[in-house]
Amino acid sequence: MGSISITPEKYQKVTRISLFLLAFIIVTGAAVRLSGSGLGCSDWPTCENDQLVAEVDDVHAMVEFVNRVITGFVALAVMVAVLGSLFRTPKRKDLTFLSLGLVVGVIVQIIVGALVVREHLPPNLVITHFLISMLLVWNAVELDYRSSLTVEQIKRSVRGSLEKLSDLLVFCGTLVLVTGTIVTGSGPHSGAESQQTKDALEAKNDASNIPLSDLEVERLPFDVPDVTRVHGISMVLFLLIMLLILFKVKKSRVSSLPQAQNLLAAIIAQAAIGYIQYFSDVPALLVGFHVAGATLIWILTLRLRLSLHLPVGEEALSDLKANI
Repeated sequence: MGSISITPEKYQKVTRISLFLLAFIIVTGAAVRLSGSGLGCSDWPTCENDQLVAEVDDVHAMVEFVNRVITGFVALAVMVAVLGSLFRTPKRKDLTFLSLGLVVGVIVQIIVGALVVREHLPPNLVITHFLISMLLVWNAVELDYRSSLTVEQIKRSVRGSLEKLSDLLVFCGTLVLVTGTIVTGSGPHSGAESQQTKDALEAKNDASNIPLSDLEVERLPFDVPDVTRVHGISMVLFLLIMLLILFKVKKSRVSSLPQAQNLLAAIIAQAAIGYIQYFSDVPALLVGFHVAGATLIWILTLRLRLSLHLPVGEEALSDLKANI
């Protein structure tokens, strides 16, 4: 192992690819659900019975199958991240630990994904699948950000009022994600609206004698306007804390100002998409943009927090210490 060496710069490229793929598969996973292809492949790990690859002329099956292929690339990327951490010079235990966390998370995701298909898209499992994806993105953001810093810079972790606010921002961002999944789980996009899926469910019903009602895709028993209001309130709280952080960052003149400004712009755009989709009967395309926006905001939120907790450079450090 000592004869192979990976520079920190090359290793960060590996972590960046892992982060990109983990974020990308969230969007493609949403595309599966929004296109009504959630049960395009009704079996797992094969697509249908002993058939591994989906039929080319079956659009919904192919959509689901392609998403599974992307999962394979994600698994490969996180394994490379682990190997890279072992050959990185200098070797760092924190990077190895974080990369192993990605491997464990992907394994859990594969298991949950199989249950989602086998249990016919129950909203509680679909929500769990999505939230685990966001936890994996958090892990990947930490790995990517820390891989760009030296041990000395990591040891400069600062915890003042601004840093505590960034922790609160992440907590509120988590509330936004959770309430958003409840809205989606109560809404019209169950992930199995296609006629092909309905035919497949009926065929399974005939073959297994299971009541058709047990094979239908469930929805959460909440009134969509009510849970949407809760989601909206959590978003407003998230925005208010973000504005307070931006004010304090400007006042402190720390290097995190660009990250804060980018996050604020993303939040405003996301809120606009949310209101438009709600008042236009929740079209699938806009929901897809909303999921992509949520993923981007989550990444920007986590990176803003890290930039405040782990300042780079002596000047940034002295500025942050003024907030303690």
